[in-house]
Amino acid sequence: MHSLISPFDFGYTWPWTYGHLLLALVFAGGAALAWRFKARRTAYVLAAGLVWALAAFLVVQYGFRINAPVALPTARFLEQGTGRVLDMGSGSGRATVMVLTERPQARVVALDNWSADYIADNSPRHLLANAAVAGAADRVEAVTGDMRKLPFEDGTFDGIVSTYAIDHLNREGIPQALAEAARVLKPEGTFLLMVMNGDGWMAFIMPPLGLHRGLGALHGGGGNIEDSWTSRLTDAGFEVIERGRAPGTVYFLARKPGGSERE
Repeated sequence: MHSLISPFDFGYTWPWTYGHLLLALVFAGGAALAWRFKARRTAYVLAAGLVWALAAFLVVQYGFRINAPVALPTARFLEQGTGRVLDMGSGSGRATVMVLTERPQARVVALDNWSADYIADNSPRHLLANAAVAGAADRVEAVTGDMRKLPFEDGTFDGIVSTYAIDHLNREGIPQALAEAARVLKPEGTFLLMVMNGDGWMAFIMPPLGLHRGLGALHGGGGNIEDSWTSRLTDAGFEVIERGRAPGTVYFLARKPGGSERE
């Protein structure tokens, strides 16, 4: 399904893209009925719900840009502009297209098991179609695989991205995937990790997302989200060189130290 602001079709099912419009219709109908039957206080409450639903829809479309490529949060990722990049958990290609457009001399290997049911027609074909819309179909390869056991040799990639994927794994899977990322990245290569954050933006559009299981999994020992993921990346052998926030997101730019593959 194409969004209002993007020529791409990343396939997010309607509850994620247009669900708030359905809620707006429900609130509008309820407010109209309440007003008709002179239940003024109820009508005002439902009208407030209508305003919230419309505002949340705009945040999803224009703040989260759910059906547009992910915005590259830092210019320091793959600064040389060329090389081979792995997208771990690529889905329908939001981060893949980000790399292809922001680094037009780079090539991307997009890896996924294509199992996410919130993406309609989640498949290599879907991802490659979005790469074609970006005019970069000749610079991408789609591979079926498991982030926890990557089908690549050590030191294969100049850069790695993973957006809203590794944080879907369980407590055991997260360190496995990060260790695999460190293994297949070349020394001095950069790893851009973006994870969901139950911040005020997320709480505004859909409060249950604040309980996202990936967010819960990382807090086994307490602490804030930045420190928790920094610790995980450090344990995997990375040096975190930048971290920051965007709506509903925390990002980390990590580098694999030169020399030996793993200390």
